[in-house]
Amino acid sequence: MAKTKKERIGTVTPMPAPSTKVTACPTADARVVLFGLLLETNARLERQLGAALEESVGLPLPWFEVLLRVHRSEGGYLSMSELAAQTVYSSGGTTRLVDRIEAQGLVERGACPNDRRAVHVRLTEAGERTLATALTVHTEHLEQFVTSKLTESERLGLEAALRKLNGGPPACAGSDTAISVDA
Repeated sequence: MAKTKKERIGTVTPMPAPSTKVTACPTADARVVLFGLLLETNARLERQLGAALEESVGLPLPWFEVLLRVHRSEGGYLSMSELAAQTVYSSGGTTRLVDRIEAQGLVERGACPNDRRAVHVRLTEAGERTLATALTVHTEHLEQFVTSKLTESERLGLEAALRKLNGGPPACAGSDTAISVDA
């Protein structure tokens, strides 16, 4: 007889006995380990850099990313769909994010002159000032949490590997040269 939902609440299902069959552990696979390290490092750095930026400048890391991407884009603006494609957010998530940033006066939206259906996002003067301040502070945090922990050779190797995995250099003026850090 089947137990009702109410009868199953709070019951403990016994775990099956561990298998005695010896198999290779898939988590020891170098590819799994490498991907895990990428995820862990990204999550840790995102937490550290995000907290440091927000504490220092009052700017959440996702907002900083939007300001930076819009600023470095050709012409100083991006369509909402281009912005969504460059970030980890869905089109709806990007819209909500830009709504919050626009409410603070850091970006503005405008119609695309060539396509009335498209909406462009550009920085306001306040957005430009905020980004300039944030970039100064962010580079200090990058030195503290990232570049100071790597040799020049390690930085260049990491950059090359990440560019390769990412499909090439980022769409940023002057970014197709190797990353150099003044010591």
